[in-house]
Amino acid sequence: MQIVWDHRAVQQLKQTHTVLELETFDVKGIPVTTYCVVPPEKIGLSGFTNLTNYIELHEGFIKALKEENYQLCKDISDHLIGQFGGELDSFYEEIIKRIPTI
Repeated sequence: MQIVWDHRAVQQLKQTHTVLELETFDVKGIPVTTYCVVPPEKIGLSGFTNLTNYIELHEGFIKALKEENYQLCKDISDHLIGQFGGELDSFYEEIIKRIPTI
């Protein structure tokens, strides 16, 4: 998984790659948002058919995480693991491991 946090790089990469928000961290009082860069070859032709739907699901996962709706995170992650060429699987699994017992 390739991770970037530079906003200019994110905007540039969005032109040729799928770029998905991950988490926002506090670095010396400054919020820094990280993004995953998924190259097109990882998605493949069959993955492009439902790409918009999976991006929306991922955005729902991130929103639920920010709102601490952990049950929804778990429910959504079941549908996202294996998507995006598997590039984000470890992210979803790690988030699910971190959350309190559901």
